[in-house]
Amino acid sequence: MVSGSCELPAQRTPLSDAAETGLKIVVVGGFGVGKTTLVRSVSEIRPLNTEEVMTQAGVGVDETSGVDAKTTTTVAFDFGRISLNERIVLYLFGAPGQERFWFLWDRLF
Repeated sequence: MVSGSCELPAQRTPLSDAAETGLKIVVVGGFGVGKTTLVRSVSEIRPLNTEEVMTQAGVGVDETSGVDAKTTTTVAFDFGRISLNERIVLYLFGAPGQERFWFLWDRLF
């Protein structure tokens, strides 16, 4: 490698029109533990986020102790993708952590 030059990252093979196998991981857990951060960090595509600003409507409903500085929350789910190879794709879903959204967990499973 010549000093001062930079190498381009290896090109990814684009996902075919229809992967033969799709696998799904649903990331669940308590409020503010990092589910959205995980999906954002590992997804090869720009992740779909449904994060919204927390409002007064959640006061007394959502347990926010320990995450006092948190200002946004997932209100539906996060979605990302990782291509394991040309024929296998891993779909990532991050579920909201508040108890009032737990009904979504069953739908994502």
